[in-house]
Amino acid sequence: FGLVHRTVAGVSLRQMSTALQDHGISASASTLSRIESEGQRSDAALDGYARVLGLPHGALRPIVNGLCRSFPYAPPAPTESAPRSLESFSRAFEAVQSPTPTAGDWLELARQHAPGFGLPRSLMEPLVHRLANEVGRGVASARFIRHEALSVLLTSAYGDVVEGMLRAAIEDPDHQNFYDLTSVIADYPSVDLMHWAGGLLRSRSTFHVRGATYVLQGMLVSGGLEVRDWMELAPYLERAWHEAGSDPVRTAMLAELGGALPPLAQGRLHDGGVVEPTPPRPSVNWSLDRHNTHYAFAVSIAHTACARRGHPEEPLLARLLFEAFFEPRGVRMALAAWLLAHSPFAGDLTPVILEARDACPDQASSAAAMRVAALCHTGEAVDGVQALLDDPADFVHATTINGRSGQSLPQEALERGLAGDETTVRQTLYCLGMAGDARLPGIADDPSRPSTTRRAAAWGLAQGSRILV
Repeated sequence: FGLVHRTVAGVSLRQMSTALQDHGISASASTLSRIESEGQRSDAALDGYARVLGLPHGALRPIVNGLCRSFPYAPPAPTESAPRSLESFSRAFEAVQSPTPTAGDWLELARQHAPGFGLPRSLMEPLVHRLANEVGRGVASARFIRHEALSVLLTSAYGDVVEGMLRAAIEDPDHQNFYDLTSVIADYPSVDLMHWAGGLLRSRSTFHVRGATYVLQGMLVSGGLEVRDWMELAPYLERAWHEAGSDPVRTAMLAELGGALPPLAQGRLHDGGVVEPTPPRPSVNWSLDRHNTHYAFAVSIAHTACARRGHPEEPLLARLLFEAFFEPRGVRMALAAWLLAHSPFAGDLTPVILEARDACPDQASSAAAMRVAALCHTGEAVDGVQALLDDPADFVHATTINGRSGQSLPQEALERGLAGDETTVRQTLYCLGMAGDARLPGIADDPSRPSTTRRAAAWGLAQGSRILV
């Protein structure tokens, strides 16, 4: 991943080697070439690349480590190399005590605690709580680096503190944005975690059911559990399926989860009357040629994004877009989208996708493109977003972009959003919270609003607005 950022920035291996020396890192061009081509994991090289390329501290770590956690045959993680001294520990702790700690500050705190203890539980718990709440308000690298800091702490001696805090946040009925937390907790599967997430599949909240499916599908990708362990999930899924009745949203989520389970577990589901409905995604031809309209659409987006960077065409970028738009396996689709969001093309993809929406092969492709555009958004104002708020199919993703841009939501769109289903209401309030909208206190105190809406608005007020660093 460092290779892509380096080449897009127009920095040669020799130039990178020379620049790294200025940051106290000695690595020849041939050593860097070997690291890039062989996929070696080097935190020093990743952090050095980030400094040379002007990226935030730790910006290249999250996607490399996240990708490696998704494959059991990935290179092992290097030993944490943060300098250990009273001075460095004190600086790390004091940095996160400030009103506005950066994502790099949080990562450094986590790195200082990776090898062992540093703080008592009573002091670590409020820090983890604050960090977990900041993840969902972070934009681009401010979000991703905080995500990595949580992951580092989850594997430290404070793992039980972090997991308990993550579970509590995900169970909180008023929490408005815990999907990042489901990704963190899913990276480290256990049978107990599987049973806990299985119990959430029957929640009355669609938001919580979706979060539970994210946890379980993420655990499947992370690996570590046996097929017999996953067989124990079947009863949870069966009960949730039968209670969902004809709810198309719930049955689609549960079907996607069921389709990701090992074959033996799927067989038990079919025996229990759990039938997979027709997937809502478009029927896609998976041949990678220009005669395939879906692939051609992905290629056109990649071509335009590269052109805006003055960069040669990147076939891998087109492939990732194709998978992020159309991959039927939820976790693989999400992984492709996350790779795009961490890429140096992320800032270009959102406006390029919005400009190309009329060229989408079909309506389902348009919805998929909007999902990727929202994930890749890096916080800047984007032309055309306000118009998308009028389309119910685009409303949720348009409000995501709107909020992360810090833009005010038109009153008509706000009222329409608060009159929608659970997901739409939550997304509307998330948009207002991210933008620090002055109307949020009024909604929290309005007795004519449903109690769930008032509590959600109050939660957003307590958290604060978007975080960009």
